[in-house]
Amino acid sequence: MRKGIAMEQAWVSACKHIKEEINDPETFRRWIETIVPVSIAPAKAVLGVSDDFTAKWLHVHFEEIIADALKNVCGKQLKIKYETGHVKKIPEASKQEPEKKSSSDKKASHRVESASPAPNCNQRFTFSNFVVGPENTLAYEAAMSVMQPGTGHSVNPLFIYSSPGLGKTHLLQAVANEATRMNRKTVVEYLRCEDFLNLYTDSIRNGNHHSFRDRFRKVDFLLIDDIQFLSKTVRMQEEFFNTFNKLHNEDKKILLTSDKTPSEINGLEQRLISRFVSGLIVEITPFSEETKFAILRKKQEEHLTKFDDKVLWFIAQNTKPDVRKLEGALRRLILFTSVKKVEMNLEIAQEVLKDYLAEMAAVRLTVETIQKKVAEYFDLRVTDITGSKRPANIAMPRMIAMYLCRKMTDKSLLEIGEAFGKNHATVIHACNRIEDEFSSNEHMKRKISQLESKLQVV
Repeated sequence: MRKGIAMEQAWVSACKHIKEEINDPETFRRWIETIVPVSIAPAKAVLGVSDDFTAKWLHVHFEEIIADALKNVCGKQLKIKYETGHVKKIPEASKQEPEKKSSSDKKASHRVESASPAPNCNQRFTFSNFVVGPENTLAYEAAMSVMQPGTGHSVNPLFIYSSPGLGKTHLLQAVANEATRMNRKTVVEYLRCEDFLNLYTDSIRNGNHHSFRDRFRKVDFLLIDDIQFLSKTVRMQEEFFNTFNKLHNEDKKILLTSDKTPSEINGLEQRLISRFVSGLIVEITPFSEETKFAILRKKQEEHLTKFDDKVLWFIAQNTKPDVRKLEGALRRLILFTSVKKVEMNLEIAQEVLKDYLAEMAAVRLTVETIQKKVAEYFDLRVTDITGSKRPANIAMPRMIAMYLCRKMTDKSLLEIGEAFGKNHATVIHACNRIEDEFSSNEHMKRKISQLESKLQVV
């Protein structure tokens, strides 16, 4: 019982920090106020939520903020665990509207309604706060063109791919929010593919598949994140194929994201690949330090606390090309200045972020990681990469893996050779061969670049 009371007290205090960090009453009400504090242990905090969807949403979108707030209150890092089956009603005062409104009240209400985000979307994800750099210009312009009358058909579907954390979700939700803002009657569906699959499975199990089909075949915009997970089930691919055809024939907008190109999604049916490549496919590449710095300056605008450019450059130079990592570092500094009431400078920032940056740096690339990633990319087993078989579909990936090990780790030629069951001369030959291919073969150059991008955010 005492633990329950302690958890409730800690959660009340943590919510104050979370509310300030989110800085959006509606988002806070919808996702945080409904959480039930269950228990707290030396290394874990259990939060009660209604269902798995809510748990997954909190994990993806708010867990860092929640963990930081609890750490600030409890003085130590706690692992967050979500327990389903808890229902906490949103306070009625937050939901009720006055029975009578003056004309000025109605105008104000309309402004709020117009500004509300599309379903399942974060209202902070807009085109105006998306930082455009050389790495994402084409993707940004393509997403913008979808919103222009008379031009959207030329990029339908729009397929954006990149490594995680480079802004695919931001662009998709920006399209959803803008479409909703322009016309509240526009039917917009934004979902992660995993949630789309779950809804499909539930509809089959509950016998209401017609409702599921009607829901997604009557939309004006269908936006699916991480479409690569569609390859998990053949039945779902059939369903999505038919839905895609209906929407595309009616010139409804379809936007998809993935961590790889359509042809590189293992298990995806050829007919779906042909549909996806019929539109525009664009890549977002890993950010340069300059783009990371620009992102940090933009993110900082959302907070009252402002830091010197030297501090932001330090973060940009020492974090991976991942927006979530950049935001995580920025939030840590903001929380520190808020609690300690000190003015941030470069020296303090280096000290505050020391553990955070060390944790990222600790995830060093290993030969084993590269072997695994290359095997996954080419739909092979690691034993194929490290074995003695020499068909072209194995020999070339093996040489690519050796080349990447030489380039991206500090291992010697001898150590790399041993990891592949080869001698150092074989490694030298492989590296020279791939370098030649890289300089003369655009297809090979793109494959190497994609693999490097994936390995940079491991």
